[in-house]
Amino acid sequence: MATKKNKIVAAEKINVRDIVEKYILDLAAGNIKSNLSLHGWAVATAPLLSGWAWHKVQAYADFVALVTQAAGSSAGKPLVLLPWQWAVAAQLLADPNCKALLVVVARGAGKTELAASLLAYVMITGGASQQYYAVAPNLRAACIVFDRLRTMTRALDPEVTFSDATTISNQGGWIRCQGSVMRALPCTETAMDGISARLIVADEVARMEKGFGRVVTGLSKDPASQMLCISTPDARQRTRSIWPYWSALQAHYVQGAECPAGWRAMLFGLDSDDDALDEDNWIKAQPSLGVTVQASNMKASIEAMMGTHDPEQVAECDMQILARHNDRLSGAMDLSILDRQMIEVIDWDSLRGAPAVIAIDLARGAQLGDHANLSSLCLAVFDVKAERYRYKLIHWWAGQDIVGDEKRCHQPLRQWVAEGHLRQMSGEIHDMHVIEAAVLDLSATYSVRHVGVDPLAHQESALIDWRRRGITVTAVEQGIRTMGPAWALWTDGIRGRSITHQKDPVLRACLGATRTIQDNAGNVRPVKGRSSGNIDAVIASCMAAMLCERFNVARVSSYETPGGVVI
Repeated sequence: MATKKNKIVAAEKINVRDIVEKYILDLAAGNIKSNLSLHGWAVATAPLLSGWAWHKVQAYADFVALVTQAAGSSAGKPLVLLPWQWAVAAQLLADPNCKALLVVVARGAGKTELAASLLAYVMITGGASQQYYAVAPNLRAACIVFDRLRTMTRALDPEVTFSDATTISNQGGWIRCQGSVMRALPCTETAMDGISARLIVADEVARMEKGFGRVVTGLSKDPASQMLCISTPDARQRTRSIWPYWSALQAHYVQGAECPAGWRAMLFGLDSDDDALDEDNWIKAQPSLGVTVQASNMKASIEAMMGTHDPEQVAECDMQILARHNDRLSGAMDLSILDRQMIEVIDWDSLRGAPAVIAIDLARGAQLGDHANLSSLCLAVFDVKAERYRYKLIHWWAGQDIVGDEKRCHQPLRQWVAEGHLRQMSGEIHDMHVIEAAVLDLSATYSVRHVGVDPLAHQESALIDWRRRGITVTAVEQGIRTMGPAWALWTDGIRGRSITHQKDPVLRACLGATRTIQDNAGNVRPVKGRSSGNIDAVIASCMAAMLCERFNVARVSSYETPGGVVI
């Protein structure tokens, strides 16, 4: 085994073309289990393989035989790539039309080692006076690829010179090779301004806020420039600069839509309706299963994290272990803010007769998409002694198959029922008589001033009956004009500690699924948007905050006899 300047000769040969072609054809034929995007990529790529420059990736294979792994228990051992990694390398190096490649895969698969080895190889063979970059959302992350490259190339013959590298806290890292230099930088607008390089590795691209657009612009400055984007999914990826390319590539491989010019993508991960606990699905997210990640360890992590039913743990498991997008951590308000204002036990008996309002967000009807058929009632009682509002919610689920609903909406419905946080309707439709009974029961305990509802047409007749029985029903439209102020009142109350909620995991899950939109006047209101999960409990809470403000509930004497719901 020997090395020469700008030329690499390896003692042991492997046929990369055979490995890659077999992998891609097996994916396309369904012999290897994959998600819709990756399968679409294989189907689209297979006919093009004959036109690839296979000698380029074969030369890279010769280089790989010379370097060692840089991290983990295998550090110092020869770098051995798996078929999916050879496919990544072939797409980047051999495909003549590949300008940028996006690879999304679960953590621990070996994407960073692969990226570092590709950077090192291109630095050696790419000629003198070239620029190379490893960029990431922050400097610490950017230096990971840089450190891997520096470590793995120490085994090379000194004639292939990688100079002593330096890591500088405010400027990143740099390493020289044959007149070229590789730098590690954070992906900020300032750092990326004017960037132009032979190869850019963008690590954790789903978390890059600003500056990524300038990286993409830099690709146009040199016909030979390329970019390798590697990442796990992120809750807020749909707000990031990579998303237009990511979503367009998904649409291209799944639906046959137009592909962004020069872009390719290998998107590993579970499909949205895949069972996370089904071991047969894990290969979709973790192509290194059984090598860098063992099934027993993966099983233990998934069961532990999914078993908590905590939105943060479930989302982390989805994104990091299963490479599946989960946006329940990208809610309109940080969950920790709500957590601080949730109390395990509120002394509701001490609030008997206190002024209150009720707000109800009624189910819209059928169970569609990835949300459950829920209705939520929010009771807001003013605590005179504490000078704050106490909130308590009642939630109902309607349907015939709660197990199927759990799988579809990814929420622990049965656990919520068992713990008393969720009530079951007797059928698939929300019975207005059941909700009315809850309103009357609360009205017998607290001085309920108004009941706010935004009903559908078929629910109007039930509300007419409510009014005949003395319930003061106030119509609350859920448009920007009303829900904008309502959202502001509720969130300000939570942040300002003037609103305290009874501990409620259903509300917490709903907040995680809530997004906001803003009109031209700056009004912000909560919406479901493209998120998964329900937002009914948040809407009901916002409606209650608006009713409390509109009808001056805090200014009403708490010593009045609870007389139901008539003003």
